[in-house]
Formats: sequence, C-alpha cells, structure tokens
Amino acid sequence: MNKSAVAMKYFDGDRGPDLRRRDRGVRKTFEVSEMWEVHKEITRLLLLGYKNVEIAERLGVSEVMVSYTRNSKVVEDKLEIMEGARDADTVDLSREIKIKAPIALALLEDVLKGEEGTIGELASPALRVKTAENWMDRAGYAVNRGNSGVQLHAHFDAQDILELKKRALESGVVIDAEEVVDA
Repeated sequence: MNKSAVAMKYFDGDRGPDLRRRDRGVRKTFEVSEMWEVHKEITRLLLLGYKNVEIAERLGVSEVMVSYTRNSKVVEDKLEIMEGARDADTVDLSREIKIKAPIALALLEDVLKGEEGTIGELASPALRVKTAENWMDRAGYAVNRGNSGVQLHAHFDAQDILELKKRALESGVVIDAEEVVDA
C-alpha cells in the first residue's frame, strides 16, 4: 500500500477537516480583561518607559506576558488615564515653578550680594561663588570644569617663589607674607 492509500483508509474525507490542527494564520492571543497586581505593575513600568524585556526580567515574568498586557485594551485605557494624570501634574509643576521663580531669584540675589540685614549676609563666600557660577551658567557663560587637553607644568626654584610672593604683596592679593605657604 502506498502512503496516499493509507491516508485514504484512515482519512477518507467523510470525517471532515482535522480539527486538532489550527490554521497557521490564526494566532492565539490572551486579552487582559481584569487587571491583577502583576498587570498593574507592568502598566506602571510601561508608564515609566521600561522596555518589555526589562519589565519581564524585573518582575520575573515572560516577555510574552508583558507584550499581551501592553497590547490589551484594558491596559491601553489605563495607560492613557495615567499619562493624562502625569501630563496634568507636569502642568501644575510648571505653574508652581513660575510662581516661585521670582522668590528664588530674590533669594539668589541676596546670597550673591551678601548685604547686611539680608539672608545673604549668612551666606558663606563659597555659597556666593557657587551662586554666581550658577547664574553665569544659566546666562550661557558656563565655567569650564573639564580638562581642555592642555596641561601646564611649572617648576619653581626658591628665587621664583620669592618673586611670586613679592608680586602678590604688591598687587594686594596677599596682605601678609605669612599667608603665603613656604615651598
């Protein structure tokens, strides 16, 4: 008996299609209809911008679960609500920043000036310098904190150091020669 004859013997057409096999074009999917705690946590992490792989690893679930949760209508609706709330919070925060900006600006001016009778008189010179640097940075004149690639090395002998001390005293940078540390 050949192969088709055997097949015809058992599957002669009277039985109809083999229902044990499904069409390759039809995909079996799972739709979240009720959000459990794991679905809520997946939704939170999706809102924060985590990728499916990261969420799966973090929660110890499969990437497939994260994917069907993400694509579920219930979760899509929840994400939309959460994103709307986040956007509203951003607007509120922006409004609050605009209201408090003049107060912060006045405080920074007091710190920068360090005038007597203001909060600025309590500010240390280091805080005043830091405030000034922040102002300059925001004005577009950032302090270069990195190494520009240029390295300077200087070697001074005793005579050079005495000359530097003398110039510092004459310029008023140093008032007392004892302030200058001996080499």
